[in-house]
Amino acid sequence: MKWLKRLKAASKARTYATKPTEPGFVGFVACSDGASENFKAPRHPPANEATADPDRWCWPHGPAMNTAEIDIFTARLARFTDKRLTLDDAEALADRLVTRDREMDDRRICMECVHLQGAGRWRCSNTVMAGIGAHMADTLLPGSLTHQLQRCAGFINFYSQGNTP
Repeated sequence: MKWLKRLKAASKARTYATKPTEPGFVGFVACSDGASENFKAPRHPPANEATADPDRWCWPHGPAMNTAEIDIFTARLARFTDKRLTLDDAEALADRLVTRDREMDDRRICMECVHLQGAGRWRCSNTVMAGIGAHMADTLLPGSLTHQLQRCAGFINFYSQGNTP
């Protein structure tokens, strides 16, 4: 019987293993156990899916900054560079403040306050509440004080207009 006649005569494909065709052949030829059309791959959502939580591996579950921390870090970085800090110094200071916020430290730096005036030569416009002096002329602040963590009764955050980080 010719091959084409055999193919037409067969009602279905043979799924059982056949005998080896050559004496040195070790394997057997057979169809797979299940139909590949019925295979369903497990569904994993894409990493950039809009419903996925972007902060799921961030703080407090990991060391990476979460979305809120990144927003505050960016605002601080802009503020510090506007006050004439170099980008490296501004990043180091903003990073130190992220650690401070995570540790829930209630101390602040003058660079975060709305009352800090000037750039390079800083003054506090809230002298009485801050306890620095009685007059605005007395409030020339050294650079090291504006970068030092401290408690101040007159502090107001430049990015949230309140006493919370």
